[in-house]
Amino acid sequence: MQIEIRGNHFLLLTQRAIFWEETQTLLIGDLHLGKITHFRKEGIAIPNNAAANNFQRLNELVQQTGATRIIFLGDLFHAQYNAEWETFREWRAEHHYIEMIIVMGNHDILPVSLLLECDLDVYVNDYEEDNFIFTHHPKVEFDTTKFVFAGHVHPVFTSYGKGRQSVRLPCFVIDKYQAILPSFGVFTGGYQMGLADDRKIYITTETRVFSVC
Repeated sequence: MQIEIRGNHFLLLTQRAIFWEETQTLLIGDLHLGKITHFRKEGIAIPNNAAANNFQRLNELVQQTGATRIIFLGDLFHAQYNAEWETFREWRAEHHYIEMIIVMGNHDILPVSLLLECDLDVYVNDYEEDNFIFTHHPKVEFDTTKFVFAGHVHPVFTSYGKGRQSVRLPCFVIDKYQAILPSFGVFTGGYQMGLADDRKIYITTETRVFSVC
């Protein structure tokens, strides 16, 4: 699904990421690496392949889009250091040719030195480029000359069918001055989003992205 914002073209992808075509950039929110390993360590039953799923989808995105840059919109790593960081370090080395930027989120508690060792450009608050702001927490006040891309919320939308059936699915929320990305990581939960003026909601499934309003 392609949308246009401020004269630029963005692809909303089934992997719950956005591809900024003009700059060959992937936008990824709330990967939460380390969370699955942390939960399993605490005795919470999570499938063995859940962590590998995140990296598999990252690889699919890179191959599918040919991205030359990735901007992580915060919460790249969820927990204290654990084995998943080493997996990320190896993945980063394999993709050394891709520029990577991280805007820090509230769960990014690893030492910044570890991020720098992985050749990540680190921004504590916002990263700005042209008419766009990339950040973790959605904004409530706006510079109307800029458009914001944010994460943090893990937006989902409930779709209702016949017989009182319903399903909650990750969604992209596009407001007048801001886009909120769904959580990229698995087992991250979600916050129910409602309809609003000047808001478009795009539900994503494993096979397609479609507008519900």
